[in-house]
Amino acid sequence: MSESDDIKTLEAKCFCGSVHFTVDIPKSSLPLRTHLCHCSLCRFSLGSPCVFHTNFPEGITPKFVEPSSETNMTPYFAVGVGDSFNFCSTCGCHIAAIGLDKGNWTVATSIFTDYGPETFQIGKHIYSKSVKGGGIAQMLSHVGGRELDVFNPPEDRPDAKLVESEPEVGADGKDRMRAKCHCGGVSFTFPRPTEEVINDEYMSTFVSHVDKTKWHACFDACEDCRLVNGTHVVGWSFIPLALCEPPIKPDLLIGTAKTYRSSPDVLRSFCGTCGATLFFAAEERRPTDRQQVVDIATGVLRAPEGGMAENWLTWRARISWLDSGKRFDGEFIEALQEGMNKYVLEKEASATKDAGTGWTPKDAIDALNSLQTPFDIIEARRKAGIRPDAVSIREMRTYLHRIGYSPADLDRLNVVHVAGTKGKGSTCAFVDSILAQYQRSLAIPGKTGLFTSPHLIAVRERIRINSRPISEALFAKYFFEVWDRLESSVKAEQDTLMAPRPIYARYLTLMSWHVFLQEGVDVAVYETGIGGEYDATNVVERPVASGISTLGIDHVFALGNTVGKIAWHKAGIMKYGSPAFTIEQVPEAAEVLRERAVEKKVSLQVLEIDPRLRAVKIRPDAAFQKRNASLAVALAETALQKLGVSVPPKTDPLPVEFVDGLEKVVWRGRCEVKPEGKVTWHVDGAHTSDSLKVAAKWFNEEISNRPGPRVMIFNQQGRSEAVDFLESIQKAIKREGQPAFDHAIFCTNVTYAATGYKRDFVNRQFDPADIDKMTMQHRFAKKWSSIDPDSTVKVMPTIGHSIDYARQLGEGLPEGESVQAFITGSLHLVGGALGILEKADAL
Repeated sequence: MSESDDIKTLEAKCFCGSVHFTVDIPKSSLPLRTHLCHCSLCRFSLGSPCVFHTNFPEGITPKFVEPSSETNMTPYFAVGVGDSFNFCSTCGCHIAAIGLDKGNWTVATSIFTDYGPETFQIGKHIYSKSVKGGGIAQMLSHVGGRELDVFNPPEDRPDAKLVESEPEVGADGKDRMRAKCHCGGVSFTFPRPTEEVINDEYMSTFVSHVDKTKWHACFDACEDCRLVNGTHVVGWSFIPLALCEPPIKPDLLIGTAKTYRSSPDVLRSFCGTCGATLFFAAEERRPTDRQQVVDIATGVLRAPEGGMAENWLTWRARISWLDSGKRFDGEFIEALQEGMNKYVLEKEASATKDAGTGWTPKDAIDALNSLQTPFDIIEARRKAGIRPDAVSIREMRTYLHRIGYSPADLDRLNVVHVAGTKGKGSTCAFVDSILAQYQRSLAIPGKTGLFTSPHLIAVRERIRINSRPISEALFAKYFFEVWDRLESSVKAEQDTLMAPRPIYARYLTLMSWHVFLQEGVDVAVYETGIGGEYDATNVVERPVASGISTLGIDHVFALGNTVGKIAWHKAGIMKYGSPAFTIEQVPEAAEVLRERAVEKKVSLQVLEIDPRLRAVKIRPDAAFQKRNASLAVALAETALQKLGVSVPPKTDPLPVEFVDGLEKVVWRGRCEVKPEGKVTWHVDGAHTSDSLKVAAKWFNEEISNRPGPRVMIFNQQGRSEAVDFLESIQKAIKREGQPAFDHAIFCTNVTYAATGYKRDFVNRQFDPADIDKMTMQHRFAKKWSSIDPDSTVKVMPTIGHSIDYARQLGEGLPEGESVQAFITGSLHLVGGALGILEKADAL
């Protein structure tokens, strides 16, 4: 964009760049007023819910940037319309409606590179009565706080005609949905979900959780879709291609369709005559030809009930690629998201509750993600020096009261509370596993609960009963029970300065108490999130026992920049009247723990490695893990004694339940080895310098004497100090005369190459611009190149790309050799990788 005193030059181009122009607009005409047109021509010739148009001032036309020209557009002349609809002949992006008489341009605002509130402003709906049910207009009464005007011409005007569609049935007498572009050059049908689909582990994920006769659908605001379609958002439904009639091959060429490959593994399809977006097909959604699932643009669906096809589709509340949409037009996307939340809550409530399952699990995850604190707010708090304090605990007590409980109610859970910097998750897993063995042998405890963070694949992994993640249905049930109780209590209280609901991690903590109390859990193991003193879990007043694992430097902003300051926070979980345990600590941390124990009048026992573990096969066989196991043994013994189970004196060998619990523990994402053809994956999440050093040593020991290239896949998003952590890895496994790793790959935590994040992985706490630009990954790459100069260093946009790269390295290796791949760093990276490797829904 360039400008003079009176003129601003705006730039626009489609996805492929074949259509690229600038236009000079008088500043006095800015911002250009944008209208959302809902007429059938716009919807069916774009395959979108509406079109975003603005009129250039009279006499102003674009200047094409060579080699682009107007000949790179295909015009579509609809009968009785005084404009030609023009789209890119290569990628199908809608560009503009051009008047046939005066040549005036009504241009798509979604393709401008310099879109912003100073250049464009959405102000009006037009032809909203031309779509039955109101379509997307019903969600958008306001944008950016402005009420949108509405214009509807007389209903007898041809261009205002409401296109009615009739129900269709197939040869088998069953319902079918017609999909047809405006010109009719592409027309086909698909059925409701079949028994084959519903019973298929993969295809069933695209069937509505509310109503098995419907498919899932969503709005998508990703940049690629915006620039391939020419609108701010595209609606997609997800349908197995094999169900379409007439049959459509994987090349998506049916009737007048043309295709465009927007990335190596994504094929898109549009009508070559009218330009309607038709299909999106990603290779990762094609486990077999029969199971291939494609996205079909909802804008070409001819549903008798209207533009949202409510009798066929269950719409997801959350907009896909929300952050991408916000970066382009935050006002519009926020307004649409608010409207979709309301739409889903109102329109789908009766269907969901009639099914007896409450809201869908996906709705629960979407609602949960709405409680995340955005990056810009986190940064503002950081700059203002706002840290967790005693107010955090007071607020959690209030939320607990609002859902009907008091801290005293939590005593029924017999909580084992664990804090620490390294090993707290493993310690919790050991305790849970030991208790599970007693549950099998003595039926005590009757039910166990485990609350940990973060999750690896599915958020419900954080709340476990009898060592297993709660089911999707149970997660949704209890999530919305807490949601509704909080909403009701806020309405009753009226005056309050607190947010109606706590933020993401605190909400899950609150929900875990509700789950465990409702499910009758006898003992619950709780891992703190950050710190201890002001952590959301620290509302527990009378734990059965408290344990503090190894302490180190982490979460410096919230907890402090010395191990002593961090120890002060971790010691906050120790409570008067409850035994507390810790293991060997560095002197500074040990001293602070002792001081706080005296202050709290707590008996703190410092444990050495339990000599009874010599007879136990601890994995990995390392001192750090034996310390974790020793802490777990002491905590489990205390919990079992509280439950009335007799445990032998420490001079006796460990009972078989302890041995089996320690040896059979499953704690995913830590020290895992997964052979896969010519690649052996070594997976170990580690988020501090010390833990990365330990992880690297473990990897080095695992692969000793194994021939084949070494590959590292690493990320720690949003943590500038993590750049220096790389030195710990390099020093732990450096080789004489060879690089520490033959290949070092630094990727984002974005899961899939084609579809982005799995819903459970959405994280708004990081700067989206940094993720798009891969800022951290380039910093990691630069650092690694300096400390391991002979390594081949790559920066990859997704976890999927990184895994594919490692797999390709294995192709053609000699017999006996395999790629030794080390996936480490962020647990979000580790979880995403395991999800891809195992195609698992939860771990």
